Amino acid sequence: MLKTRKNPINPSCRRKPVSSSLKPLDSGIRRNDGRQINQRFPGKTWFLLLTSYAVLLLAGPCLAGENDPYPAFVASYDANANGLSIGTVQVSLTDEGGNEYLYRQESVSTGIAALFGNKSSTQESRWRYRNGHIQVLDYRSRRRGGDDDDNEHLIFDWGTMRVKNTGAGEHWDIPLPEDAVDRLIMQLAMLFDLRNGKTELRYQVPRQGRIKIYTFGLVSEETIDLASASYRTLKIERKNENRDQSLVWIAPKLNYFPVRFLKHKKSGVKIELVLRKLEFLPGSHKQGIEPATKEKR
Repeated sequence: MLKTRKNPINPSCRRKPVSSSLKPLDSGIRRNDGRQINQRFPGKTWFLLLTSYAVLLLAGPCLAGENDPYPAFVASYDANANGLSIGTVQVSLTDEGGNEYLYRQESVSTGIAALFGNKSSTQESRWRYRNGHIQVLDYRSRRRGGDDDDNEHLIFDWGTMRVKNTGAGEHWDIPLPEDAVDRLIMQLAMLFDLRNGKTELRYQVPRQGRIKIYTFGLVSEETIDLASASYRTLKIERKNENRDQSLVWIAPKLNYFPVRFLKHKKSGVKIELVLRKLEFLPGSHKQGIEPATKEKR
C-alpha cells in the first residue's frame, strides 16, 4: 500500500537539484481497498482519466548527452480507480539528435476498463530546448475509435507564431503565445520549472481552437513510501480547477521526477498513477545521475 507522510517545507529542496536513478520498483504496488468503481462511467471516460495526466507524461534508446536538458528515461506507472487496477502508463524521453527530443506516453487499459472501447492510446510531443525553455515543434495523439481530441495533430510554427490543428475533426489556426506548450509536454515543463526553484507554475496550452491556461502551486512536502524506497516529495496542486482536484508528487532526489498523480473528481472517483519503474538510460550519469540509493525512513 502506498503511504504518505507530511513534512515541513524545506526551501533548499527548491533551489538545489539533487538526483538519483531509481532501480526497478516492485510490480504490484497497486492500492486495493475493496471499494467499487462507478459502473455508470462511459467507455471514453476511462481513457480520459488514464491519459489526462498530461494536465495535471521509439526506436532504440538514445543516450543523454552532456548538454541535454534532461536525461533520457523510460518510466512505468500503475493506474487505479478507487483502489481497482485499470491499466498502465509508460512515459519515455529520447534524444532524436539535432537538439530535438521526443516525449512519449502510452496508456493501456486493463481489467474492467478494457471492456470499454479500444485498449490503448498514445501521445507524442516533439520539441527542442532553446534559451533555457521547451519549444514544442509538433504534438500528436492517437486512439483508434476515439474522438477529435484523441486524434489531434498540432503544428507549432515559431516563425509565424501560429499553431494549427491538422488532425481529426475541425481544423483551426490561432496565434501562438511565446511560452505555449502542448498538454503532454506540460509534464516535463513542470519538472524543469521546479528544478529551477519555481513554486508557482503557469502554462498556456492550445486546446480546441483556443489557448487554455493551467496554473499549479506548491502546497506542502510529503514523504511517499513506494515498494522499493521512501522519497521526500513536493506536493503540487492545480489551482484553476473548480470541479475536480489534481495533485502531483515530485521527488527532487529523482531529478524532480513525478512519483504519484491523483485526480479526485467531484463525483467521488479517485484516479491514481503510482510509479512502478524508472530507468534513466545508459549515459545519464553524465548529467549527475548517481547509482540508486534509498532515502532513510
